[in-house]
Amino acid sequence: MLTLHIKTMSLIYVKNKIEFYQDFPIEGVEYIDLNPIYKDPKARDILVEICIENIKNIEFDYLALIESRGFLIGSIIADKLNKGIILCRSKKDRLPGKIQTVRHKLEYGEAVMQVQEGEGKVMIFDDVLATGGTANGAFKVLNLGGYTPIHSLFLVELSKFDVNCDTSYSSAIVL
Repeated sequence: MLTLHIKTMSLIYVKNKIEFYQDFPIEGVEYIDLNPIYKDPKARDILVEICIENIKNIEFDYLALIESRGFLIGSIIADKLNKGIILCRSKKDRLPGKIQTVRHKLEYGEAVMQVQEGEGKVMIFDDVLATGGTANGAFKVLNLGGYTPIHSLFLVELSKFDVNCDTSYSSAIVL
């Protein structure tokens, strides 16, 4: 019972760090700012531990980190789990070698995602899950690149959206 209470209090501590900005980056969008978590080592460590707890029973080779906010905490998780990293870039032509490219839908527009070709079981990782468009773009580009996406992990899931995710998924925080 005490452990559950400590976990709940830790989650509340992290949630209270999140800030919200209306009409950013465009009118009608509410931006979820996780930067205060990144600035606070205690909050960051709690979030990483929650993420690791969520995926501890899943076998995979790589974390596929989605640019750019997925790079931050995803790198820490990969390091702690001794897993490789695959970069899913949203800026075209920033990766050398054989790459695959897909266009995907966002909550408020369209984007491009690229990945270097390879193989292995992949955990997709990003900061915020809204509709699932970015995760599905990662799923598609990773498949085209020769990988097998098996699960997705998010720091924050926005419950006000209907999620359509091509993999099973888990989220550290649901808002």
